[in-house]
Amino acid sequence: MGFFDLFMNDSNSIPVISDSDIPSGSGGINSERYTYGQLRRQPIISEILNRITDPVVKRWAAECNRRNRSGFVMRKVCGEYCFDALHVGPKVKLPSKTDLVKKFGRMPSASEIREVSYSLLREEIARQTGMSVAKAASAIGNMLDCVPHEDISGFVYMVPNWAHKWFRHKGYVSLILGNE
Repeated sequence: MGFFDLFMNDSNSIPVISDSDIPSGSGGINSERYTYGQLRRQPIISEILNRITDPVVKRWAAECNRRNRSGFVMRKVCGEYCFDALHVGPKVKLPSKTDLVKKFGRMPSASEIREVSYSLLREEIARQTGMSVAKAASAIGNMLDCVPHEDISGFVYMVPNWAHKWFRHKGYVSLILGNE
């Protein structure tokens, strides 16, 4: 049975996922073949932890794993997956729709909204670690195998790539553009 076959008809329901399921697909995520049960208890896998060189980034990854040691449970808030328990590192408040329209002088495109969000996250990572903004961008994907998640609550933060791609969702961009 595939991941999308696991959904129940109610859009607010959590899919039935077994701890023995293996998140996969979506660009080769989880090529190590960890089970969902293993990833729920250690979202940042050992192979990634062992290659992190920056002490602040390593602390963030360890904190995420420590917080989820007993196993996070994916839940929905307002019909959308909540990745909050999986956040790695800082959470950055995103601008309101009004603020974005003021900045661009019009309704921004999805790519413009994402660029604002990603820039805010990269800048905060750089501030907290002392890295350059370019190196902070590399830390997200290359060092941590994470991705920025723009939450419908109006924050951007890093979450493990495997989870972000496996749990299909709408987020901040859809909220701003009214594509709910």
